[in-house]
Amino acid sequence: MRLALAVACTLTCHLATAADRPVVLQTAVEPIATVPAPPAWDRFTILVWQINTDVVSDRALYESVNLRGFHVDRRNDKLQEFARETGWPFYVDHAADKGYLHVRPNVIAPLMRKKDIIVRPNSLADPATIATMKDHLRANVASAKGSSVVAYAFDDEVSTGSFCSPIEADGHPLSVAGYRRELERTYGTIAALNAQYGTDHHDFAAIEPQSFEAFRRQLTKDGIATLNLSAWCDWRAAMDTQFADCLIDLTNFTNGLDPAVPAGFVGGQSPNAFGGYDYRKLTKAVQWMEAYDIGASNEVLRSFWDQRSSRMQTFFSSENPKLDSWYLWYYLCHGNRGVIAWPNVDAKNQPWFANGAVADFIAANAETFKEVQGPVSQKILGGEFVHDPVALYYSHPSIQLSWALDAAPHGGTWPNRLSSMDNHLSTSGLSRIGWLKTLEDLGVQGKFIHQDHLLEGALIRDGYKVLVLNRTLCLSDAEATAIKAFAAKGGTVIADHLCGICDEHGKARAVGALDDLFGVSRDLGRGWLDGDDMTEVDGERDDRLSEKSWAVGAARSSGMAVFEKGLKAADGATASAADGTAVVVHKARAVYLNLSPIGYLLQRSSDTAAPWLDLVGGLLKAATVEPRIHVAVGGKAAKRIETLFWKHGDRTTLCVVGNIDRAATIDSFGTTGGALGDAEVELTLRFARPVKKLVNERTGAALGDGAEFKDRFTPWQANVYTFSE
Repeated sequence: MRLALAVACTLTCHLATAADRPVVLQTAVEPIATVPAPPAWDRFTILVWQINTDVVSDRALYESVNLRGFHVDRRNDKLQEFARETGWPFYVDHAADKGYLHVRPNVIAPLMRKKDIIVRPNSLADPATIATMKDHLRANVASAKGSSVVAYAFDDEVSTGSFCSPIEADGHPLSVAGYRRELERTYGTIAALNAQYGTDHHDFAAIEPQSFEAFRRQLTKDGIATLNLSAWCDWRAAMDTQFADCLIDLTNFTNGLDPAVPAGFVGGQSPNAFGGYDYRKLTKAVQWMEAYDIGASNEVLRSFWDQRSSRMQTFFSSENPKLDSWYLWYYLCHGNRGVIAWPNVDAKNQPWFANGAVADFIAANAETFKEVQGPVSQKILGGEFVHDPVALYYSHPSIQLSWALDAAPHGGTWPNRLSSMDNHLSTSGLSRIGWLKTLEDLGVQGKFIHQDHLLEGALIRDGYKVLVLNRTLCLSDAEATAIKAFAAKGGTVIADHLCGICDEHGKARAVGALDDLFGVSRDLGRGWLDGDDMTEVDGERDDRLSEKSWAVGAARSSGMAVFEKGLKAADGATASAADGTAVVVHKARAVYLNLSPIGYLLQRSSDTAAPWLDLVGGLLKAATVEPRIHVAVGGKAAKRIETLFWKHGDRTTLCVVGNIDRAATIDSFGTTGGALGDAEVELTLRFARPVKKLVNERTGAALGDGAEFKDRFTPWQANVYTFSE
């Protein structure tokens, strides 16, 4: 497992001896080489999946609505000849065939909802599985090479099990042998492992993987102070590594067959304890990805890839042309290189193309299809995303522990917490989204960083002013040292709750890793939220985030749920109080909120969210982070409108787009909240610093120099400007 050396930072990192020297990661794994988008993919591109349609026979219908892209399943001589004749871009799906990276439903179904370790069908540790996939790649890549193919997808909705459902795979002997080797590389000696686990194993060969069932009873209010999920977290991390290593192997093999076209997969899932979805590892393993926008996966990919690799979304029509238009503009403005369009049938069983006609709900967006795929997209794609100096921390061990806490209310029925439920209820995912929407609504764009960035000194090197530790339950000593070094240099550190209560393996600490930095002490025995609940969003109460499932019985402060009931401010810190516990604890430039941003997702459309925005906005202002631009609609401060900046040489692109709530799903448009509006409105742009030669790239209007401009804005579209500074 080639990524294994980067897993345990306590063994692979050299700690700085001076606070002003960054921690250096000695054995970080080099990511696979980047393959840029081919010439046929030089702009935002809509690739229509070949279901309920045939691009050859429906060509005239495609062209009538400005669609000129498609997909090929494995190989298809007719479609590939069509591509060579027309030059239309396409991607190859199931290039490594189906049933290997994605286990077929009829095969995996009997293995789901189990509490035991299971043997994965077509184990990814078995060389025969890898060899079979390479045979398929060899044939499928050869059939497309040299054409207008823009990407190879190994498979769709790939996973170590099934999506991100809690399947404790892989118990194959070769997989278990690899897991033991990784433990030995991580801990070095069996004595070190035993000290961590509290076990008495004689050697690594005697260790057997254990499922979550062996540890779930620790997850009680009385058990948190002595929690030790190390063996389970290490097992899940080893399977993440195995998955990533498999993808690295396939990516390199595919590059050897066709070095000009990126290799990756489609149907990516949310960051999760199951399925292999550690995005720190995955972004080193493939060169492009289409991932469902669940758990902030889109912003995580944008942050880790910095636009060097291509991202896409799946587009299901909502049957509402305005919503569909907004969707395409929104994801273009967020730097996606296109969408894979699934030509679903509407409520009346009407397909996109049938009987020589295009469905009305698709034809309505013909001009949108043309424009988003036109030159305006080139002002965004390939540019450098200009984030504000705010980092959000991606901690995969914390994602593992957060899943375990979410599963606690289910008791022995935890295997039933399938991916379909977790996509809506994951507290780590909702926390990331809560923070993103909070920052965006304040006019600020943050960037996720992970362990490698932190330990390489990126916070200080790249000029960050603020680090947000969003539901960072687990921290290693090395990570804590790097964060303290950032604070010592004048950086502001903000944590929401339960920060650093466990080490990087999911073992409880006697004292939180950063308690001294924040000036807090805690009594976990008093519980959190209502005093008994283990999770903020309880799937036993509702299968969606709602007032019924969210933080029932917990105290409120600034409209958010107060988390730790036993939190106190230590000497040298100041705090306010709610329900007898400390909230918003300040010590120098460190702030411990003892709150969660998830409630903001329920309050975002109402004025009740103002105290939370005021609180976070004040903290950012104190750290000298302020918006680069303010937007007004009809003379009033705009709500739920997002601004994004992209740097292209000596010109900067500004995108202004609606920022309504959307809960994505894997098989439909998803649900939305908040109105887009139904008419064009007056837009006022007020830049913090004057700009030069502002141009509306959609209308061609030259707006000149200055700091304040007026324009028109259609809420279900986007305005795209360029300017010089």
